[in-house]
Amino acid sequence: MANEYNDNMPKFEDLDDRVIAEGNQKPSFSMNSKLDPKDPTEDNPYFDKTKNYSKEELEKFKKFFGGI
Repeated sequence: MANEYNDNMPKFEDLDDRVIAEGNQKPSFSMNSKLDPKDPTEDNPYFDKTKNYSKEELEKFKKFFGGI
C-alpha cells in the first residue's frame, strides 16, 4: 500500500473508507440576514410541513440550512 512519495501513506486507489463526490460546476454564494428566521423550517420551500420527519431528518435539515 505504500507509494513513491511516503511509505506511511496509502495509495489513493486503495482508499475505500470515504466518498469522493464531484464538486459544483459553478461557484455558489449564500448569506443570511437578520431578517431570516432563526428556525430553518419556517418559510422554507424545501420543508414540507405535512410530512412527519424523524428526529435525525430534522437535525440534518437544520444543520444543512444553518439552524444548528
